[in-house]
Amino acid sequence: MEKFSLTDIRKKNYSDVYHFIYREKRSSKQQIATALQMSLPTVTQHLTALNDAGLIEKNGLISSNIGRKAAAYMIKPTAKAAVGVEILTKQVTIVVLDLYGQVITRTKLPIAFTQEEAYFDLLAKSIQGQLDACHIQPEQVLGVGFGLQGLVSEDGCEMLYGKILDCTGLHVDRFQAHLAYPCRLIHDSECAAALELWHSPDLTDALYLSLGSHFGGAVISDGQIKTGRTGRTGTFEHMTLIDGGKTCYCGKQGCVECYCSASALLEEDETLEQFFEAVRQNNRTHTARWTEYLNFLAMALNNLHMVLDSWIILGGHIAPFLTDTDLEQLFSLIQERTAFPENENFLRLGVQEKDVVAIGAAIPFVQEYLSSI
Repeated sequence: MEKFSLTDIRKKNYSDVYHFIYREKRSSKQQIATALQMSLPTVTQHLTALNDAGLIEKNGLISSNIGRKAAAYMIKPTAKAAVGVEILTKQVTIVVLDLYGQVITRTKLPIAFTQEEAYFDLLAKSIQGQLDACHIQPEQVLGVGFGLQGLVSEDGCEMLYGKILDCTGLHVDRFQAHLAYPCRLIHDSECAAALELWHSPDLTDALYLSLGSHFGGAVISDGQIKTGRTGRTGTFEHMTLIDGGKTCYCGKQGCVECYCSASALLEEDETLEQFFEAVRQNNRTHTARWTEYLNFLAMALNNLHMVLDSWIILGGHIAPFLTDTDLEQLFSLIQERTAFPENENFLRLGVQEKDVVAIGAAIPFVQEYLSSI
């Protein structure tokens, strides 16, 4: 039988009190004691310790049916903060999150990616500028996550494959040399999938597909993002869809990327807003392009669903433009192809939030911190 020391029990009680307040948003001493079956003196002891650590604060009063109103306790959402950065060819997006995963500040900057030292210096100064703007002190920063288009080593230190940005071999030390905070590289699709799990913690098994300017994906199994033996799990974009088809940036032909990414859908200098406005107005040429796109996407999704019979979550830049009618049409096209038709539509839209990659790059630092308390 496992034995617990007095220290272990105190640590658990301390954690339980913090996480109860975190979940409930505002709690009185009596509510905590009742819910956790602790004595009031024990709760008081841990509230004092959490307050002294700067993790909680009193905030107003809570109504009571008996006696006086009780003091309300809340966590301090900005006691700690995490930074997420999405790095694209010609732009970076920087967000700062609090402990609830809420965006404190965000900015988009037209900084073109290069591997020159000046780039890393400018990026670091831009990150620090955002932290300074919201008065986040260095000791509050949990870390900085960088979401990049490409495969990343399991330890988050090196780009194993980065043809889009031409950054294969890029090491996190290039960023770390200019920042006083822990830094980590993360595959952009895994960032988006991490945010999906943050918002849907009960999600166990799913395929997450990012219909972004470039196609991407992640496999969620047992509530975790799977990277695989060599970090290539979820690279659906390089499955062959059309033998001998269009040439992909990877150098092969007929990849899903060439037919199911936003770049494949749009013409030069065309935006998604312009395209979907034309589609909704039943413009013939745009409707034809959209139907062709959905057919290719249905082909890819049917193949994936045969491998993992689970929810398929659609995210990325195209997702906010998808309507219920689009999802029904896409599911119908899948049903025409599949060997196993089913009644339930297994497609669903992902988190509809701006800057999912940048936010998802910061989320792991928040999760790890909360788990440590």
